[in-house]
Order: sequence, then structure tokens, then C-alpha cells
Amino acid sequence: MSISKPILPPKSNTVFQLLFGDPRNIELLTDFLKSVIDIPEDEYEDIVIVNPYLTREYPDKKLGIVDLRVKTCSGQIVHIEIQRDTFFMMRNRIVFYDSSLIAGQIGEGDDYNLKRVISILITDYELIQESLLYHHRFTLYDRRAGVEFSDLIEIHTLELPKIPKTTDVDVYLLNWLRFFRADTKEELDMIATASPAIKKATARVLQLSEDERARLIHEYEVKARRDERARLNDAITKGRAEGITEGRAEGRAEGVIAVARNMLKRNRTIAEIAEDTGLSFNEIEKLAH
Repeated sequence: MSISKPILPPKSNTVFQLLFGDPRNIELLTDFLKSVIDIPEDEYEDIVIVNPYLTREYPDKKLGIVDLRVKTCSGQIVHIEIQRDTFFMMRNRIVFYDSSLIAGQIGEGDDYNLKRVISILITDYELIQESLLYHHRFTLYDRRAGVEFSDLIEIHTLELPKIPKTTDVDVYLLNWLRFFRADTKEELDMIATASPAIKKATARVLQLSEDERARLIHEYEVKARRDERARLNDAITKGRAEGITEGRAEGRAEGVIAVARNMLKRNRTIAEIAEDTGLSFNEIEKLAH
């Protein structure tokens, strides 16, 4: 299919929701989920999208995080989202969100017959900086004993910048992540041959790229992200100025710490703070807690 305009990127919240949040594309969503999580095949027999389509078509001045929730045949909850911009407290946010989905299952007088909550977080930045792996699965686990306490909460992280150039053993998942990372029609055409599901997903992205409504929603998303980055940059500049002022009064060391604390308040990454202040990762982690 030839298109007259640049493609809408699959990692866009707009495309992600219009593609996977559409009940008519349930087989595409199912195929992607199978590439990530390990649950019995029959769990997909009556899969339901809890919050279909875009939860907010026209983002306001503050950029939100758009997610997708799914229930499997037995009632397990799968929460999926794409985050394109660095979000410093993302780990805490995911734990809080999943905990609320667990707690929300129990009413007064109910027992503890809980359904598993599985999160799939796709990031367009490096979230797990302690590892080179692009896919992690986190549960409640005792590393020393090698025993999993519970898989009631399961968190999968998929980091697009870490995708290897060469194919590894997990080709099924890797092909889907290459689909999400595609920025041009040529890249989409190359990955479309990987599987029938990805071929269909590619065709749908090309259709959305020609749809004026989809492009308008995407443009609002891009504008919201741009505005948010501008506000953060202004906040960082202000934080540095405040830190310098405090530093003159309290001494250089205290001033650097003040800068770091201001940057933490504004959700900058540890790597960015370390580069700007010269503090170590451990020193910044201590300030964050």
C-alpha cells in the first residue's frame, strides 16, 4: 500500500490505542500478548478489552499516560502501555497502579481469591539501567533462595532502545518490538514479512496514516509532548538557578545537592542529574528516598 504522507509511528499512543484498543483487532492484541506473557492458551478464548479506543482523544496541556486494560478468560488483568518520554518515578508508578488493581478486587466481606495483574510497559528510553536486556519479568522473588513468593503481580518491561540489531532466540517478541520501533514505511515493509499478525498490523498502521482524524489526534499528542518537554526544560533552568543561589549561601556542595533535588522534583532521570551535577548514581538515589 502506497501512502502520500509520512507514517504515524506504531509507538505513538494514538496508533497504539487505535490499533490494539479496537475490538475488531483483537487477534492482533492476542498475538502480541502471547509474545510477551506465559499463560495457558485457553486464557485468550474470551479476551475482553476493558477500556477500548482512546481514553482521551485530545490531550490537554498536561500530557497523560494512555494505557490499555484487558481481561482474560479467567479474569486475569493485563495492563499495557507505551511511555515515550523519560518518567523518573515510573517504577513506583507501575507498582502503585498494579497494587490498586489488586486492592480493587476486594470488597467488604470478600476473601483473598485474587486474580493476577500483569503489566506490560513498553518504553522508548532505557528504564532498567542496571541491565542490558530489553525484556524483563519482575515478580515477588527471593533472589538468595531462588524462590518466587507470588506471581500475583507480574511486571514486564520492554525497552525499545535496547533491541539488538541481530536476531536472538526470542524472535517472536523481537519482531513485535521492531514493529513498534519502526519510523518509516520502509522499516514497516521489512518487518511486515515476519508474521501474518504483524503484516495485518502494518496494513492497519498505513491505513491510519491516511486517516485525517487519526493524524489530528496524533498531532495533538505530539504538541502535548512538546509542550511538556518545554515546561520541564524551563523547570530545570529554574532549578539550576535556585541551586546556584542556594549554593552561594550554603557552599558549593550544598548548592549541587539543591540542584539535584530540584531536578528530582521535576522527574529528570538519574543519568541526566549525574551528568549535570557530577554526583554519583548512589548519591542521587539517596536524595530520591
